[in-house]
Amino acid sequence: MLRFIFAGVARTYYLLARYAPGPRLISRICRRDGLKWGVPAMLVSVPYFLLANIFKRVLEGGGNLWFSVPLLCCLVMGIAFLALGPISLLLLAKTCMKEAASRWNVRRRERIAREVEESAKLTSPSDFQ
Repeated sequence: MLRFIFAGVARTYYLLARYAPGPRLISRICRRDGLKWGVPAMLVSVPYFLLANIFKRVLEGGGNLWFSVPLLCCLVMGIAFLALGPISLLLLAKTCMKEAASRWNVRRRERIAREVEESAKLTSPSDFQ
């Protein structure tokens, strides 16, 4: 049963990732070069919430109950884009700290290598004879 549910969720995700612009944009923003666009992408949630409001009015006016499916999809995507802004800022800060630590380690290794070379030059075997 759990396998069936997992397979259904995976197929639905890949179907939406292929044809819906929201998941494609989210996956593009979650890459290193797209993290800076997380906060402006929060504005994409506005049309999703407006569309969800239209579906809600249709449902309240006695419309078909199948309009609740796109209503739910619009709400989920709107919330996803609202949450994407702060999450992308945290991921960007984490990535920048990792890159800074990596640059610091490279500079430290280079400095240590220079010091070892200088000390090797100062204590050459010709000095002891």
